[in-house]
Amino acid sequence: MREKKDVEQRRWPTPDTIQRAQFADEAGPIRFVDTEAAARYLTLTPHTLECYRSLGGGPAFYKFGKWVRYAVEDLDAWAAERRCTSTMRRSNA
Repeated sequence: MREKKDVEQRRWPTPDTIQRAQFADEAGPIRFVDTEAAARYLTLTPHTLECYRSLGGGPAFYKFGKWVRYAVEDLDAWAAERRCTSTMRRSNA
């Protein structure tokens, strides 16, 4: 019986999360997303974005305390900068 109660207490989303999500709905369109959502948006893995944060070259991100967030407009701009029309490289000759 105790196991069932523990599972119920660890239920996701928590009531607090649901309340915050409802508040976010009132704030209008979502401007910032976490690493997992940003990775899904760009069809990358969260690990890839974490590597970009360490090594550079990835989309701009924000730090709110210990929380990393990406602005959706920054994700769009970063993706647009990587648009290619050919895989052929120019030679310097």
